[in-house]
Amino acid sequence: MSKNIPKEIVMKINMLIVDDIEENLYALEVLFEDLEINNDEYEGLNLFKALSGEDALRIVLKEKIDLILLDVRMPKMDGFEVAHFLKSSKKTANIPIIFLTAEFKSEEFAKKGYKVGALDYFIKPIERYQFLNKIQLYINLFLAQKIQKKEFDDTLLEYIRLMDKYIISSDTDLDGKIIRVSQALCDISGYKKEEFIGKDYKKLRSPDMDIKIYDELWETITKGETWRGQIKNRTKLGEDYWVDIIISPMYDKKRLEKISITDGLTDIFNRRYFDQIAPKIVNNTYRKDTFICFAMIDIDYFKRYNDHYGHQAGDEVLRKVAKKLKSSLERVGDYCFRVGGEEFCAIYNANDKQKAYEFMVRIQKGIEELKIEHVKSQVSKYVTISVGLTCEKKSMRDFEKLFKKADKLLYEAKANGRNRVVLNP
Repeated sequence: MSKNIPKEIVMKINMLIVDDIEENLYALEVLFEDLEINNDEYEGLNLFKALSGEDALRIVLKEKIDLILLDVRMPKMDGFEVAHFLKSSKKTANIPIIFLTAEFKSEEFAKKGYKVGALDYFIKPIERYQFLNKIQLYINLFLAQKIQKKEFDDTLLEYIRLMDKYIISSDTDLDGKIIRVSQALCDISGYKKEEFIGKDYKKLRSPDMDIKIYDELWETITKGETWRGQIKNRTKLGEDYWVDIIISPMYDKKRLEKISITDGLTDIFNRRYFDQIAPKIVNNTYRKDTFICFAMIDIDYFKRYNDHYGHQAGDEVLRKVAKKLKSSLERVGDYCFRVGGEEFCAIYNANDKQKAYEFMVRIQKGIEELKIEHVKSQVSKYVTISVGLTCEKKSMRDFEKLFKKADKLLYEAKANGRNRVVLNP
């Protein structure tokens, strides 16, 4: 065994062979006895055998399979179906598949095999020398990749270890609670790691440090921006120390995508997503024989509300109105957006224009029934909304015209006394 190869890399290859004829499985097993792999990392084959596509999938989901030899012609589930299933799952998509079949004498079958993700194929009856040489090549490539990955992982782990030991760092969840700290932070503060978990970072604050700085910090990073500055902390023994800090928000891809299309205040879709998706929704509905219903919504006398109750109370109104819209528009194909200060849009489908109108009236009345006090309103003692609603069928493909139509109807709703829904003729 080579001295340069880590012991944990030395391995057997888990190979699955799939054929509905038992004699073929036995013949392949015998053939693999002549397999010669001149590689210090190789310790032999672990052979798994399946007589059907269904059995093959069960084995793959249970065992860590490195390579699959797959017959095409099998009853119930053929090789193409098995390959398609494997390639459509993240867990199994990267397992190399080699087809074994007489059918690939046809160019059409060969193309179909490669299309579903085949690495290679062998035509039955198998030519022994060519078959063994190719399998040896694939195993050597697999082992080389394993060595490379192990070396990369070792380097990465050493880098992480050094970061943990020498760099003061921590992670928090979206509520500001600590979920990870480095050993360097524990060493300088005198606290153990378990004493940090679930706590607020203010735990370290020196009494001399203005607490407002932490509010400023949190406000900055929740906007997706990076905060830089100096913070004075206090150790567990009561000694103060200064740290230069750089804090950046980090999200996974899905989280970033959600943030990019979500209004930060109300947690419904934002204007950016409205501009992006609304025209597509209209065009999609045109291809169906249904009404596309587009509503422009405005909170009545919202400026007066803000002036009287304050902007913080105004923000709370926006959140409550958005929550009501979101809970009402929860069917597949329903959308609601915040497109401006106190302006919202809703898009939904309906089979009947009158029912679409009645649906929006229920939402409009539901907002007033929240009973949010509004002493400066001239139409109710509570917060209300005005709605311009247009419902079109097939003939309306131009999103801009639909938008302008709804906006004009909203103007009519306001001009006619507010706290109402005005529908197009």
